[in-house]
Amino acid sequence: MALQKTLSLLLLLLLTLLGLGLVQPSYGQFMYQRFLRQHVDFPATGGTNLYCNTMMQRRGMTRPTCKQFNTFIHEDNSTIDAICITPNIRCKNGKMNCHAGVVNVTDCRDTGRTRPPNCSYQGSASTRLVVIACNGNPPLPVHLDR
Repeated sequence: MALQKTLSLLLLLLLTLLGLGLVQPSYGQFMYQRFLRQHVDFPATGGTNLYCNTMMQRRGMTRPTCKQFNTFIHEDNSTIDAICITPNIRCKNGKMNCHAGVVNVTDCRDTGRTRPPNCSYQGSASTRLVVIACNGNPPLPVHLDR
């Protein structure tokens, strides 16, 4: 009985803290952190095949399979976040929460010649338009659409 009462009080405390905004394991923040891990490398540390092989493995995109394609954006977080306040455009999935901006990138493409976790990538550095899906208030990048 005492254990049940203690658990009930702990649950009530957690719900109160969530309601007050003091504890926020928000899905949007999780997606933003995932976006940063998968797509942001600032300052740029390369743009070569070796760069892609190293970064894809370091960022966890070579297990359980080799990720076929990934783009690393070589801009600071505030520059990338600012893309989210540009006019909305349609995403590939049809939603209207995408935004476009021109940034420095390295595109990494799997060569298909190796197996995980030792995936082999071809790197290509450029300055190009990217389309980013943004969510939240304030809006933050959560998905690299193209």
